[in-house]
Amino acid sequence: MHNLQPLGTQLWHRLARLGAALWLGAAGLTAALPAQPAPTDEGQAAADGGRVQYTSAELTAIARLLAGVEPRGGSADLQAVARTDAWRSHRKASQYGDRQLRTRLERMDRWERTALPPARPGAALIYPFSGPDFVNAFALFPDYQTYVFFSLELPGEVPALARMDETQLGVLFSDLRGALNDLVALNFFITPNMKEKLQTDSLQGTVPVLLAQMGMLGLTVDSVEPFDPWPKAGNQSARRAGKPALPLRAVRIQFEDQSRKTRTLLYLSLDVSDGQLGFYPEFVPWLRSFEQPTVLLKSASYLLHGSNFRKVRGVVRDRARLIVQDDTGMPYRILRDTGFQISLFGQYEKPVKLFENRYQKDLDEAFASAGNPDPVPFPFGYNWRKEGRSGVIVALRPGADT
Repeated sequence: MHNLQPLGTQLWHRLARLGAALWLGAAGLTAALPAQPAPTDEGQAAADGGRVQYTSAELTAIARLLAGVEPRGGSADLQAVARTDAWRSHRKASQYGDRQLRTRLERMDRWERTALPPARPGAALIYPFSGPDFVNAFALFPDYQTYVFFSLELPGEVPALARMDETQLGVLFSDLRGALNDLVALNFFITPNMKEKLQTDSLQGTVPVLLAQMGMLGLTVDSVEPFDPWPKAGNQSARRAGKPALPLRAVRIQFEDQSRKTRTLLYLSLDVSDGQLGFYPEFVPWLRSFEQPTVLLKSASYLLHGSNFRKVRGVVRDRARLIVQDDTGMPYRILRDTGFQISLFGQYEKPVKLFENRYQKDLDEAFASAGNPDPVPFPFGYNWRKEGRSGVIVALRPGADT
């Protein structure tokens, strides 16, 4: 859940504490440390213009170490990390949450095989307000070529594990489990928690969290590098004067699945509210350039229901071939009036108290008319505590090939 206004901060902190602290073990390692030292070109990495270069074997080993999974390959220094007490404690503390997450992902995989149309060749998935939620995107859409994420959280960098001492490793791993805890316990990230947990002295940004999820899924990470989504931007006069509240930061992660097929994750840290997009007029044309994308909207704070995100809402309405969402995504009336073919899974629950004014009577009636379909076998949305009470909306554009 992202771009949440401060009104809900205390409520969401209480909500998070209700979930079991699945990944938090070894929490005693909490001493504040200076920022991690930059790695040198000795052993693991080589500096190129101030940016660290890693081989695919090193990146994959780092991803697995972050996930609490034994590394395969990588440098001798990275192999040595797996022999530290800090990493062994991390592996042990991660095991319960790892098992719960894998069980959930297996259920999602079985569900998507029957509920969702197959991916088109070269298909792109667009995930607005995503945070670092890679596992849900990959579980529901495992055969896509490109994954496009955008949210407020900064990307950060690959953590230099081979250059850390035992104490630094312990703090990083503890902070990482804290950052992942909401995803494991609730199946979504909470914006106020991410603001706190992704900007610690040891853990900076979404990249370590994304890599940990890739490591848990057994993916090969080929490269992690910053990128400019519109390097030849024109029409500079269209830009708003001044500076954006959140300057654009973007990272490209290339990875391979078990079949060795190369995929790309594009992660943009950007405020995509209409006012802030005045600083980046290239964003909407760039987003529209993805042909017939699939769009995932999950735990999205009902941002597309209001008047501050009309540009993004317009792209989703006009360009998406397939939309998979909970009730916090596109308003049901827009999907219906646009003519999408809508399938409803599970059941509709009234919004949680923080968003009670976003109740959709027409959506409630549509779920009731659907005849109380079989429960969705995994949590999806904010009503996570009610087993089997999630609702999934699948909207397919008329005439789209299936």
